[in-house]
Amino acid sequence: MKKKVVSLLVASALLLSSALIASAEAVEPENSALAAKPAQCNDPISDTYDVSKIATLLDEDKMPWNFVHMDQFLPHSIIQKGSKVHPFKRGEIVNLSTLTYTFKGETRKFTDLMKRSRTNGLLVIKDGKIVNEQYFNGNDACTRFTSNSIAKSYVSTLVGIAVDEGKIKSIDDIITDYVPELIGSGYEEATIRDVLQMSSGVDWNEDYSNQNSDIWRMMLDVVFNKMPVKDFIKDLQGGRPHKFNYKSVDAQVLAFLVENVNMKPLHEVLSEKLWKPLGMTSDAYLNQDLNNNDFGFSFINAPLRDLAKFGQLFLQDGKWRGKQIVSATWVKEATTPVDADLQPNVAYPHFGYQYQWWVPEGAKFGHEFSAMGNNGQYVYVDKDAKVVIAKVSADPEDSDYEEITAFREIVKAVSKKN
Repeated sequence: MKKKVVSLLVASALLLSSALIASAEAVEPENSALAAKPAQCNDPISDTYDVSKIATLLDEDKMPWNFVHMDQFLPHSIIQKGSKVHPFKRGEIVNLSTLTYTFKGETRKFTDLMKRSRTNGLLVIKDGKIVNEQYFNGNDACTRFTSNSIAKSYVSTLVGIAVDEGKIKSIDDIITDYVPELIGSGYEEATIRDVLQMSSGVDWNEDYSNQNSDIWRMMLDVVFNKMPVKDFIKDLQGGRPHKFNYKSVDAQVLAFLVENVNMKPLHEVLSEKLWKPLGMTSDAYLNQDLNNNDFGFSFINAPLRDLAKFGQLFLQDGKWRGKQIVSATWVKEATTPVDADLQPNVAYPHFGYQYQWWVPEGAKFGHEFSAMGNNGQYVYVDKDAKVVIAKVSADPEDSDYEEITAFREIVKAVSKKN
C-alpha cells in the first residue's frame, strides 16, 4: 500500500517474532465527544523508549494503544508550540450517529466504519468551527496521535515555505545542489519536483511482503545496525527520474532539503514555521533514528485539533489569522496533479498524487484533497464546502477510498446543518 510509512516499524514487527505484551490494552470504544479539555495541552512526553516494543506495534489488539504511545517505541525530538494558542471555536454540533453512505453498491453506516477501522479520534471542522469531535479507547483532545504518512504533507509544505522565502530558487533545481551529501547516490539526476512527486527514479522496492526489499534493508540497517538514515540513503542508486513510484525514502530526502536550507533540524523548522504561527495547542514529538536524526517520512505525533489546523491552513489558501504562512500558489500547485502518471486511478487506484498530497477520483483539483497515513490517518480538506475532517485510527485494513466516500457524506451533512 502506498502510504505504509510505518515501513520501518512494520518490517521490524515482522522480524521480531517474539510478541511482547504492551503496557496497556485498548479499551472498548467509548464516545467522549466534545470532551472538556483546556485549549492548551501539557500532557507529558516519555523520555525513555524501548525499540523491542516494535514487535507488538501492529498486533491488532494493541494497535489503538500503540499508535498513541510512539514515544515509548523510538527516540524522538520535541516540536515546540508557541506561547500563544489559537483554539478552534465551537459551532453547532452535528450528530453523525445515523450517517450512511454508499460503497460498492451497499448502504453502510458510518458508525460501523468507525468501529471496523478502530477509530481513535474524529474531528470535523466547518467554517473554522468544531461541529463534531469524538474520541475512543480512552483518548481525549490532548492525546498525541501518530500521523504516519501525514508527516509527508507537512514536510512538503516546509519545502513550499522555503521556496516562498527564496531559500530554494526553483523546485526544478537538482536536489543534490541543496543536499550535496547525496552526490554519488541515485538522487544526482532528480529535481526537487521529482522528489516531491515521488518520481525521483531511485531504485526502490517498498514491498512489505518481500524480506529482500529495500524497505526491509532500511529497517535492518537503520534500526538494528544503528546506521544513520542519511548514510543508508547515500548508497541508493538511480533508475529513471520523472516516473511515479511511491517510496517513503523520497520524503526523507525532502526532510534533508528542509534541514539544509534552514540550517536547523526538522523538528525545529516544524516548530518555527508551523507549530508556533498556527498557535498549536500542544508540543508534538517526531520520532527519530537511533542517531537522533529526525524522520521526515512519518511519525509526527500530535493532538487531533493540531492535525486539523494543518488542513484548515490549506483550506484558507495558506493564510492564518491574517498572515500568509505558505503561499496560495503553493497550496494550489501542491494539490493539483498535472503529470499523466499522477492522475487518479493512474498513480494509484482511486487516487492521484502531487506534492505529498493525495487527490481522490472525482475531486475538483486544488479543492478536494487529503493527507493520508497508513492504518487510517487522514486530514481531508474540501475547500468549497469549508470542511476539514481529521481522523486517526488503528485500521488493519486498506479502507482509504471507503473513508473518503464517507467523508464526502459528512461534508453534505454538516453543510445542510450549517
